[in-house]
Amino acid sequence: MDCPIMRTLILDTSGPFTTVLVATETGISYASILHGRPAEHLHEQIQTSFSCLHIEPSDLDRIAVVVGPGSWTGLNIGVTAAKTLAQVLKVPLSPIHTLDALVAGHSEPIWALMNAGRGQCYYLHCTRSTYGEKPAMAVAPLDTVSTQIRTDTSAVAILEYGNTFEKQFCGDHRYQSVARLLPESLISTLNQSPLMEGDALKVLKPVYLQPALAEHHTIG
Repeated sequence: MDCPIMRTLILDTSGPFTTVLVATETGISYASILHGRPAEHLHEQIQTSFSCLHIEPSDLDRIAVVVGPGSWTGLNIGVTAAKTLAQVLKVPLSPIHTLDALVAGHSEPIWALMNAGRGQCYYLHCTRSTYGEKPAMAVAPLDTVSTQIRTDTSAVAILEYGNTFEKQFCGDHRYQSVARLLPESLISTLNQSPLMEGDALKVLKPVYLQPALAEHHTIG
């Protein structure tokens, strides 16, 4: 008897690209990555994924969504769509954090950065001692973090989601700006993401790009 296929719909609206993936245990079944506002693309991309795979929404076993950090508008649209689908279909939802996906697949000491506004940055520092564990994202002044990075001779890579700090690290061969999260990285991050169901979904909110904005905007 064949085992049933487990399908996960993955949404990423955290940056300038809108990504919709359908993944199974064996890999990516469908991928759509479009540049532009998610309000213009997301729902059409989701519907197209079902049509191309000849499946119905009820064939999904899990929803996953990037919850941030990221743009306020993009995250609102993506997280709201994911929560709605999970609640209607009664399937679990996995929140994916941007910097976790950014470092996925890197097995050496690495720093991941993202602009948090007002001279602050979100950062994730993965060292050899944290491998096998999930390091926590933190927020600190960019000057403080950049000083730590420059003195960290063990780090082999500095990844920034976006390019706000490109001049800050000019001349550092370890620095690389990333415009979007790769499908393979999003899928890899699923293994570390919790499953949320039922009433737990009501408290799920995005991690906005600028903390000041998040204080005035929430998702119910």
